Amino acid sequence: MPLTPRIPLLPRSEWTDEARDVFAVMQGPEGRENGPRYDFILMLAQHPKLTIPFLNYSRYLLLESTLDHRVREIVTLYVAWTCKSEYEWLSHVREGLQRGLKHEDFEAVKQGPASPYWSDFERSLLRLIDEMRDSHTISDATWDALAPHFDLRGMMDLVFTIGNYITLSAIVNGLRVQPEAGAGGAALAEEYGCP
Repeated sequence: MPLTPRIPLLPRSEWTDEARDVFAVMQGPEGRENGPRYDFILMLAQHPKLTIPFLNYSRYLLLESTLDHRVREIVTLYVAWTCKSEYEWLSHVREGLQRGLKHEDFEAVKQGPASPYWSDFERSLLRLIDEMRDSHTISDATWDALAPHFDLRGMMDLVFTIGNYITLSAIVNGLRVQPEAGAGGAALAEEYGCP
């Protein structure tokens, strides 16, 4: 039985202009007019002053970052799996499938850097996550293994993306955000598992 979310969804009767500003961050005028596509945004709309800056930051990482889509999805999925964030895992399984990831990618994510599936570069990405998540720092060896693959902005985008999804996993786990059932969450959970 799923745990009850700790923050309720903002009911339509309470959609103020500030709440609609929250909806618009990710979906523009359509979101402002019709409401968000995802329930999580209805939860965030309970506190626009806090969540609008957070969503703008997340929007950059998701849509404007210099990272290749495959890199971004692999690191996000591994963060979600190791932080036991069902919401983030299923959201990014969905996103990863849209970006061309295969079943083998998801299975290898579950095994982490020990999986023989990964290239040396991808294995270093996963080690970076382990270091940032567990020790809150980055070793010189891991930095040096990854730095040749990115320019300075790319390295910053990588580190900020990992840090963001570690934080976001803690937020959605702590607030007990439920996976988006209306977006095929149950079928994805059945096929790809949950942390």
